[in-house]
Amino acid sequence: MRFLSGVLSLILLLSVPWPAGALSLVNKEVILEAQAYGVKSKQLALTDFLAPWLAYEEKAPILNETTEKAYLYTPFLLIANDARDKIRSKQSVELADSEKILADYAGCLVFSIIVNGNSSSFTEGIQVVLKQEKKVIKPYHVVANQPVKTPWFPDEPQYAAHSHFYFPDKDVLLNKPITLIVTTKDKQERRFYFDLPNFK
Repeated sequence: MRFLSGVLSLILLLSVPWPAGALSLVNKEVILEAQAYGVKSKQLALTDFLAPWLAYEEKAPILNETTEKAYLYTPFLLIANDARDKIRSKQSVELADSEKILADYAGCLVFSIIVNGNSSSFTEGIQVVLKQEKKVIKPYHVVANQPVKTPWFPDEPQYAAHSHFYFPDKDVLLNKPITLIVTTKDKQERRFYFDLPNFK
């Protein structure tokens, strides 16, 4: 009975398009492709694995390990990342795991952001919005970590903060570019440009 229930659930998942606003249709083929990418990339450093979903701060004078950056966690990346984690910890990669991930993140765009500052409190009151054409969209959920000293301390940048921001995808036109705008306590603005149609 449990097997039949799982099969019916899978048929339902694969026969219904991903909720409105997804970057691409998520079907069985896409899930298997994402899982295969995660498995194939198990030996890659995390920064290399995430590189296709990366945007650097627009005005960064140089691109290196100190450059502020943002990642867009698409459904494809969420599935691939889970598969990579599973295979690295010697667990099996199951279709049911991907189904759960899709359900958990349905209807949202997730951004992971790393910004720098020279104070342990530089992210207090951080403001983050998505801008698309004339529309400004605020996050509905924030997971903000406290800034930590960088390996370059006391040289600049002295502190870095890694946070996650969740936006409703129903408010975003996913066939057009967006800009993620981050403003910190010192009123410094960072901008990260994402050409959504080019993200898997």
